[in-house]
Amino acid sequence: MVEQKLSIASLQHQQSSDNSSKLIAEIGVNHIALLVKDDHNLQAFELFELKDEIGNWKNVFVALANQSKIVGRKYVDTTIFLNTVEALIVPAGKFRQESMEPYLTAVYGNTENDKCEANIVNIPTNPANIFRLSTKLDEAVNAHFSDYNYKHTYTKILENLLGSGNVLMEMLKVQFYPKHMTVTVIYGNKLMLMQSYPYSSPEDIIYYLLNIVQEFSLNVNSTAVEVSGMLDIGSRHFELLENVFGRLSLETIPGDGLFKEHLNVSNAHFYTPFTNLSL
Repeated sequence: MVEQKLSIASLQHQQSSDNSSKLIAEIGVNHIALLVKDDHNLQAFELFELKDEIGNWKNVFVALANQSKIVGRKYVDTTIFLNTVEALIVPAGKFRQESMEPYLTAVYGNTENDKCEANIVNIPTNPANIFRLSTKLDEAVNAHFSDYNYKHTYTKILENLLGSGNVLMEMLKVQFYPKHMTVTVIYGNKLMLMQSYPYSSPEDIIYYLLNIVQEFSLNVNSTAVEVSGMLDIGSRHFELLENVFGRLSLETIPGDGLFKEHLNVSNAHFYTPFTNLSL
């Protein structure tokens, strides 16, 4: 049900009982990532793959807590990022608290026993990111974490891309996770698209990306395409991307000391989407 894929920690984290660090958790459809950070550096990182019983969040978090060296400690601040499909970016002038459920229902359909949450995205236009959260997941989070707040992964991606001082004329940013990818399209320093797409084959990836290129009249040779996440550069998936896009690049993690001993050049991009949550 829950399989730990990676667990690394600094010596300071292993020996310390200090509770002045911050916890960052990302919960996706098929994964959970946990990061611990002090004022300067990452101190610990754990990555788990979720298998079967997805939706039985109580059992998932019990199994997670049994395997984790991060869950169960005290932290001064905890942020829970949800990496889920049912999210919408709403212009500031169109956002109202009472409009969250109607917007989400119009796009994704009606659901029962779900909560609606919203983040104001800290970029110059201050749009709102509205998203759903199942009550079962909320109950499981509440049982294992304290003093937390919810954010959506889309919120952090946009803040990193379009925050104060950042100017991006044209690009596709693609973050890969187990069985889905998140695609962000920037044109003229404005957000044009942010959406997640499921995939089961390399051809699925190319199909979605070429449709996006066509929809926004982009050029496969001149448009910058930055990829990161769970994508093997020796795979057919990456080979097709290289063949199709003329300005393909890998976004690698910053030179954080925690990862220097554990990562090599060929997979430095694998953990970038998670470390970016801590920026």
